[in-house]
Amino acid sequence: MSVTPQAFHFNLQQLLPTEKYLIAYSGGVDSHVLLHLCAQLKNSPSGFEQSFSAVYIDHGLNSSAKKWGLHCQHICFELDIPLTIIEVDATPENGQSPEASARTARYQAFSQLLDKNECLLTAQHLDDQAETLLLQLLRGSGTKGLSAMPRIKPFAKGFLCRPILDYRKKDILDYARQHQLDWIEDESNAEERFDRNFLRHTVLPLLEKRWPAAQENFAKSAELLAESQRLLDEMAYSDIQHLFFINDNGVTESDKLLLEPTFKLLKLSQETSQQQKIPDHCHHHELARLNNLLRYWINLNNLPMPSKKILEQIVSGVIQAREDAMPLVSWRRDVFYCEVRRYRNKLYLLDASPIIQQTQKQSLTEDQAVDFIGDNGCVELLPANKVQREYYFNREKLLSKKLTIAFREGGERFRRTINGQSHALKHWFQEQAIPPWERDRMPLFFWGDELIQAGNYVLSDVLSDVVNDPQKNEPTNDALVIHWQRIKNK
Repeated sequence: MSVTPQAFHFNLQQLLPTEKYLIAYSGGVDSHVLLHLCAQLKNSPSGFEQSFSAVYIDHGLNSSAKKWGLHCQHICFELDIPLTIIEVDATPENGQSPEASARTARYQAFSQLLDKNECLLTAQHLDDQAETLLLQLLRGSGTKGLSAMPRIKPFAKGFLCRPILDYRKKDILDYARQHQLDWIEDESNAEERFDRNFLRHTVLPLLEKRWPAAQENFAKSAELLAESQRLLDEMAYSDIQHLFFINDNGVTESDKLLLEPTFKLLKLSQETSQQQKIPDHCHHHELARLNNLLRYWINLNNLPMPSKKILEQIVSGVIQAREDAMPLVSWRRDVFYCEVRRYRNKLYLLDASPIIQQTQKQSLTEDQAVDFIGDNGCVELLPANKVQREYYFNREKLLSKKLTIAFREGGERFRRTINGQSHALKHWFQEQAIPPWERDRMPLFFWGDELIQAGNYVLSDVLSDVVNDPQKNEPTNDALVIHWQRIKNK
């Protein structure tokens, strides 16, 4: 299939007509051809109203990265396409491959540049699709993984599109030579110690000698599997609607599922499930349907898919655990630390990145936010009209004593009223059904020596002339709240 600007224009419009496209440009032949096709549209006599810009990501993993960035600047200048260069730290974490580290850093950078409804264009092609399918097969992936790369998907505030996904690598090279393009050859692409390169240079050429249409057929299989996955997603969407937990404010919390309806989905009561093992006594269809729902739930929360073994442990070790247990199943993929827990008839799906516990108390002032180490968010004093909250504080009285932040050490107590007895914070956590794993991460706020707030919950009326009920009094310009901004999934 020949690569032409006309066919490219048609593909682009079929994928997503939008006002602005961002091109992921590495300087290699694939992304250079993509960039050149976009430039052809931009300068076409018929006119092309949408705007293009490009971005080059410097991973810092290759000594030539800076030189490649200068090359990309030169090419974009010639094609009159604005270029942004972003330097990222793609150093692999323990147990993370260099490819995975670079990919994660790259897409995090892309996501910061993309505005609402804008489209990121990447240069994956049909050969990449075949390689991805084989890699997923070798990892034992299910239908979702074997669907490989979609032509379009939601990404950050906009979309990610792959407009040259139907073209073979040889077609892209033919176009590049025809237009005498000058591209970068990354020597690491020849190193067969990387799995994808081994498939590209050794396995796929061998398969094509026997089956010349192997790569096209792999791509067809990926599309058929994607259709099957869409049907599975529709079933899971229908199944999961009555399982979501809705909080007191009427907000659906998608990282929590109600346990009892999950048992009903399996057509087993909780008592029966404690005596029987689901894989032995449940119809295979019902178990498969639950597994499909769990996969959908995990993907909905933007966490990586667990292995089949981990999924079995979630069903048998968490969902089926005895009523008084607090079971946990965890897995890790790249920079993600994932957990499924159970507490008080709810399932919790967590991004469980390690938190470095802070032992020193910190002061809280009106003019500076406090960022916690690790991935535990930040705290600041905000005007009451900026945050929806049940209670707020009078600014002058709140700041009349030193405000400090600490984390739980054990034995903390607070008074609900100014002359009342003290109560154990531990008991309050239990009354409020705060899961045990969240308690040590929740910042505690002290007004002088008095514990007045935990997380975003006001604990005490010891400052009865400071704490106000907004249902009775509208907040004035001097009203403040202590706001803990938690950081959600990556």
